[in-house]
Formats: sequence, structure tokens, C-alpha cells
Amino acid sequence: MSEAELTPEDLAIALPEMAPAQFVGTFEDLDIPDGIRKGLKDLGYTGPTKVQREVFIPVRRGDDVLVQSKTGSGKTTAFALPMLSSLDPSKKYPQALILCPTRELALQVSAETARLGHPNGLRIATIYGGASMRAQVDALDAGAQVIVGTPGRVKDLHRQGVLRFGNMAFAVLDEADEMLSRGFWDEVTSILEQLPDAVDGKPRQTLLFSATLPDAIERAAKQYLRNPTRVNLSTDTLNVATIRHVLHMENEKWAKPRNFLYALELHKPKSSIVFCNRKDETELVCTYLRRFGYRAEALNGDMPQSKRERTLAKVRSGELDMMVATDVAARGIDISDLGHVFNYDLPEHDEVYVHRVGRTGRIGKRGTAVSLIRGKYLSHLTSLRKTYKVPFEEITLPDEKEILWMQAERLAVQILEDASGVEMEQYRPVAEAMIGRGDVKEILAFLLRTHYAQKPRPAYEADGDDSREARPAREPRAERSERPAPRREERAPRDPAMAAAPRTDGPADDEAPLLSPATNLYVTVGLKDGVTDILALAKYLGELSGVDAAHFTGAGAVRDHSSHIEVDNDVADAVIAGCHGKVKPGPQPVRADAPSAEATAPVRDPLAPVMEGDVAAAAEAAPEAPRTIVCERAKSQSSAGGSRRRFDGGGRGRDGGGRGRDGGGRGRDGGGRGRR
Repeated sequence: MSEAELTPEDLAIALPEMAPAQFVGTFEDLDIPDGIRKGLKDLGYTGPTKVQREVFIPVRRGDDVLVQSKTGSGKTTAFALPMLSSLDPSKKYPQALILCPTRELALQVSAETARLGHPNGLRIATIYGGASMRAQVDALDAGAQVIVGTPGRVKDLHRQGVLRFGNMAFAVLDEADEMLSRGFWDEVTSILEQLPDAVDGKPRQTLLFSATLPDAIERAAKQYLRNPTRVNLSTDTLNVATIRHVLHMENEKWAKPRNFLYALELHKPKSSIVFCNRKDETELVCTYLRRFGYRAEALNGDMPQSKRERTLAKVRSGELDMMVATDVAARGIDISDLGHVFNYDLPEHDEVYVHRVGRTGRIGKRGTAVSLIRGKYLSHLTSLRKTYKVPFEEITLPDEKEILWMQAERLAVQILEDASGVEMEQYRPVAEAMIGRGDVKEILAFLLRTHYAQKPRPAYEADGDDSREARPAREPRAERSERPAPRREERAPRDPAMAAAPRTDGPADDEAPLLSPATNLYVTVGLKDGVTDILALAKYLGELSGVDAAHFTGAGAVRDHSSHIEVDNDVADAVIAGCHGKVKPGPQPVRADAPSAEATAPVRDPLAPVMEGDVAAAAEAAPEAPRTIVCERAKSQSSAGGSRRRFDGGGRGRDGGGRGRDGGGRGRDGGGRGRR
């Protein structure tokens, strides 16, 4: 069957037969203590990988090593295995130091090292910033032989006299190039200079592992390593045997987030990482995917450490479908059984592609790397094919009808799982009666939106908020009305001086859950312009600004001459920039002195934006001037970080119908008393 004949279902599940990872010999002929052998068995190793074999013998011989090895080759065990085999469990003090560039990598290395060393009686202490120093000091006092940490916290504890270097027989630099790029290199070299040259008459061993070897690392190797054995398992090759490389050219009819969503529907990943080139893209993609039922969370450098750790824990425990990350935030993270890696965009540097896709198809497993390609990245595609011999399979995304069928099937399964065990009998007759209605699609669309909008939004969860109790369900309206209204205490007149003072009793500005994930926009387009409802308005503004209509939450109100509509914070500025000053939909007025009734002669370029200060003039222009759109943040929400208010129309309140800023009734734009 040719690739063109494959059905979408075939493409979603088809994987070529792949060769197993290359193991070199067995562990039986290596000098490994019995306890460490048990640790290897617990980790599931059946034999050493190439890097593990190449490194073990020189390290056990007492040599320093300089290793260039790609992600996913088993390098953590490569340095841990010979090092742990050389340590004395009876000596309850630090004998080995492993430096890592990130907290996540330190935790990962610590976990694998502990599983190897624990059966042999070795203790591992993990020390890094952003966590309790007291707990880390206790781990050192308990008699840890191996210290895994980040350079900053290692230096801090050594400076305080808590961590002593005097008996460090091993120093390991893991992901050395990353420590260099993050600006930690001065701290790393400072630590190396304070370590002993020899312990018990034997020279200290230094093991340096890096994916690349920049000049600074080569110079450091000459200064701090003694005639090192070089092991060069270069990153210039890909594990073609276990990774399938798929690319999809973006469909220009769809916005980029929609292209990516449709790629997900096709591949149906069970566990995946999505790589973005920018921090802001990680949040935008997560917000978009959650709206369509995916359990996704972001991982980027702006997030607090505790939230990053919780996100990683959820990925490893299977609570998330995917993690959306930047390259820097995900560097060194190892997730077992990762089936897919997605490139929202190809990376700016070709070698980064190798690091990304190396997180799937790991030892003995198979995986798929999927990339979305658009114009500016075509040159990267050519370079990857030539330099790294990447065997890309170019697959066209199915038509939208087929993709939507896949999406509907996935959401139906999710909802049925959510409904399992829920009493619904009283609603079945109502549901059956609704099926015959002509507007059942609108009803179902609203219920879908409501269902997924009510799910937790982890990206806006407060740091350290895990212990907060769930709020009790609201009481039925009839029961609430019977409760006596609380008495309002007489309040003293407000001190004018206090009015200008900032409030200190409320939550801080940086508390994420109080920030709205969406922005309330005011736009001078309404029913009189041919926009029938909020969905039509979202579609029109999306087309005008180039923003996918799915970024509009569906909340808002359409009135005769103006509307309010809610859109994701991430794209609010793009919507404003794309719509403000543009010509309204529908027929435009003509000049009174035009030679014919059909001719139009606008005073100004209808596509040119209205300059600041000219909004009122444009709105009240002479009849011959084109009608231009005013699109701005609603006055009740002057910034994207303002408190969230509903404006679905109806009911009393600031944003509903009746009296209020955004309601119906008398007022400037069909609103109630007061401002928009």
C-alpha cells in the first residue's frame, strides 16, 4: 500500500518495524558489586549500552573521561555505574559530587542513581535552590555518600560549612554545555578548584558529559581533567531505527493552533511533549488545547519551581496527556514511555531537533516525532535532511470533515468516561426530546464549551495551592432565598487619604488564580452590521485579525451597534491590532457628490488604522467617510490581568442586561446606565 493510500486511521497508528536498542555484551563481565547488580535489575537493564560500556572500563581504571553523547543513550547510568561501584558504603560522608544545570535534571539523576546504589547501601542527597534548605541539610547529616545538585545551592551549603569537599573522590559534570549556556560556568569551575586533588592517595576523578563541546568546555577539560579518555558518541546522528519522523505542511486555510490541534487528532498521542520556541507560546497552546479536552500544562522558565515540579510529577504519573515546554525548561528531563514528541515549530538551530526527538524512541522503545512546517522553516527542513539525514515522512493532514469526526469520537469517549457513575436518568427523556430540535447543534456546542471550561485550569493555579479545600456546591436558588440576609454594619466615612493608598488586605497582584485567563473586548460591531450572534462575531473578528476563532471563549453580548466579546489574554492584543480602525462589515456610505449611486469615494484608506485620539471623530464622521471599527479593552477591564467578569447578557450586574456597565437598557451603546 502506498503512502497516498493510507487512511487517517492507518496513519494514526502505523509504525514501521524497528530494531531494538544496541546493547554491547552483558554486565556479567564487568566489575560490579552484587548490590549494584541488583539495582541494574530493578532498573530493567539487560545489558550495557554503548556509552555505558565505553565509560565503565576507563572510570574503574581510575581515568578521567570526557564524553560527548546524545540524549537517550543511557549516560546517567554510564557515569553512575562505575562511580557507585568504586564508593565505600561504610563511610558516611560525601565521596562523590554530581553537578547538573537544572533542578529537574538533578532530581532525575538523583532518582536513577538512588535506584542503582540503594541495594548496595549507598545514600543519595539532592540539593538545589527553590526548596527547603533544612531538608537538604538533614539529608547530608544522614550520611549521604553521593551529592547531586545545582551549582548555586552546592556553593551555598559549602560556604556555610554544611557540605564538605574534603573526601570527594569523584566530580561529575552532567550536561556541561547547558551549564555553560545558562551562565553557571564560573560557579562550576569555582567548585572544581575547591575539590581535593587526591583522596587517600588516589587522584580525584572528573567525569565530564556534554551533548556538544564548545571551546570553553574544551579549555576547561584541559585545565581540570587529567589526560582524559575521550568517548565521542556524537549527536550528529539520529536513532533512525526507533524514531519515526513525520512532518505536516501547515494548511494555510487554518490558523496555526488549529493546524496543531488537527495534527494531535490524527496521531492520538497517549503521552507526549510539545516543544515551542517561545515561552508565551507554551501558555497559548495549553489554553487552546484544554478547550478541546486535552489535559495539557506548560513548562517554561517563568514558572515557579514548585509548579514546574508538580507539572513533571503529573506527566510521569499519567495525569496529563502532554507537557508544552520550551527547550531550556525541558533540557535534561527524562520521561519513560514517551510515545510522541511534537514540534509546534522546528527549532531555530538544527542540532536542537536532535535533542528534542531523542526524548522518544529511547532504549528498547519506539516513538514518533511530529513537526509542523511553515514557510520560514523550510530552510531548516532542508538542512536537517542533508546534515542529519533525517528520514522525514511528509503526510498531508486529512480534510477538516475527517478530522472533526476524529475529534468528535475522542470527545464523546471522554464525556462518557466523565459520565460514568453519574445519575442521569431524569435527563434522558429531555435529551431525547431535544434531539428533534433544529437548534440541537447550538445546544450541544454550548454544553461542550461549558463542560471543558469548567474543568480545572492548572496554568492559572496558585503556587502552593494544592492543600486548598474545594468550595462547597452552591445551594439551590429556592433554599438560598429563604436564608435571612446578613445585617450590614454601619461603616464610617472613608478617609480620603486611604482612597489613594494601595490595598494590602487583598491578594497580591502576582497571585495567578485571581488573574483572568481572558480579556473583555469592546467592539463597535453589532446586529445592525449583520452580525447575528456571539459566534458569528467571533468568526468575523478572527478572520479580520488572523486569530483562530477558537481563542474566543464564547462569552459576550451582541447589541445593535456594539458588542462585548471575551478572548484569550495571549491573543487580545493581536485582535485589537487586527480589527481597530478597519472598515465595518456591510455596505458603506457613498459621497453625496459622487457621479453615480454605486460609486464610493472614501476620504481615507479604509484599511488604515484610526490614529489615537481620532476614534470619536471616526465614529461621528461625515456620511461620506467609511465606518471604521473601534476595538479596545472594555473600560471595566483596562488590562489583560484584570479581574474576570461574565458578560453573557441577562440578569443584573455589571456585565449583564438591566442596569450596569455592560448591560442592556439606556446608555451610550445600548448599555445600561453608565459606561460601556
